Amino acid sequence: MKKFVIVFSLIMIIAAFGFYRYEKAENLKKCVPVLMYHNIYAGNIPPNKSGVLITPQNFEKQILYLKGHGYETITVEDLYNFMKYGKMLPKKPILITFDDGYLGNYKYAYPLFKKIGYKGVINVIVKNVPSPTNKVVTPYPHFDWIEAREMSSSGVMEIESHTYDSHRYAKSGNHDIPMLSGPIDIGGRLETMDEYRERIKNDLSKAKMEIEKNLGKEVIALAYPYGVGSNTSKDVAASLGYKVIFTMEEGVNVYKGDTYAVKRITVRNTDTGEDIVKKIEAYEGK
Repeated sequence: MKKFVIVFSLIMIIAAFGFYRYEKAENLKKCVPVLMYHNIYAGNIPPNKSGVLITPQNFEKQILYLKGHGYETITVEDLYNFMKYGKMLPKKPILITFDDGYLGNYKYAYPLFKKIGYKGVINVIVKNVPSPTNKVVTPYPHFDWIEAREMSSSGVMEIESHTYDSHRYAKSGNHDIPMLSGPIDIGGRLETMDEYRERIKNDLSKAKMEIEKNLGKEVIALAYPYGVGSNTSKDVAASLGYKVIFTMEEGVNVYKGDTYAVKRITVRNTDTGEDIVKKIEAYEGK
């Protein structure tokens, strides 16, 4: 009897190990979609703003459709550990991001996610976070540090970086370029590469420190303004402790993919939940 128990136990251990190896192999085949939202806005939305502004009603329908079709939200750390090390993920993982840090994220996305057990990531332009000493005037209001702290401490919304004050185009010779993407004209001349590196290092470092000071959590992700950076900006971000960079390149993300070039899928006000799933499945099939 004792011999039988030992043999049976060995068989079960071998079977479990085999199942784990199978499950691990299946996990590594996963494609992880990252959605890109901006502002949830309760007003009239012009067609040219459909990729930036989404009504609360449409947003809720989109999210509930994803929830109803088995998508489970993950964190930035989950995405990083999957892409880098093959960390196990849910059957249908998804990461949902919001760029800029609009008040609409706090008013509409945060309570909905809290209610249904979803998580999200908000990449803030730190200079635009209002405070008693920082009176910001923007076309659409941004949430403040008190609201950011509430979302962050709840575990529902991660607050990450969208630069301190580099979400702009600037002159670079005869062209206008996103400020992180290369040297720009300063004082009537083009920056040297060393000056460019130092400028973006100061910006990305200040953004990271300000968020961490106000929220008490490490910042590990950066969203490139306009989705554009450079090898230099990637190297600088990595040296400062950023582990993930979100771009605006459309697609999904895979094991051993570049965590400094994370692809995202733009969600529009005109999209239904079904449209979003079709986009995901189309990219997964490529």
